[in-house]
Amino acid sequence: MIVCTKLSDCSFVKCCEQYDKSTAAKGFIKMYCEGYRMNQCVRKRLSAKFGSNIVPANMMPNGSPLPDTDNSKW
Repeated sequence: MIVCTKLSDCSFVKCCEQYDKSTAAKGFIKMYCEGYRMNQCVRKRLSAKFGSNIVPANMMPNGSPLPDTDNSKW
């Protein structure tokens, strides 16, 4: 199985671990970090263009904020 090269350092994955990886988070990880949408990951594209330190931890792979969080500081 191919996995994202950023998987072990991804702040989204680490953030999800704090919340026991909810079913939705597991789905995003399966699709974007280990699956067919890997090259569509907004986090990965931003990281490649601007550096991983610029990508917010609460940004999901599709570019939306995690539930119950907001993007007001992005």
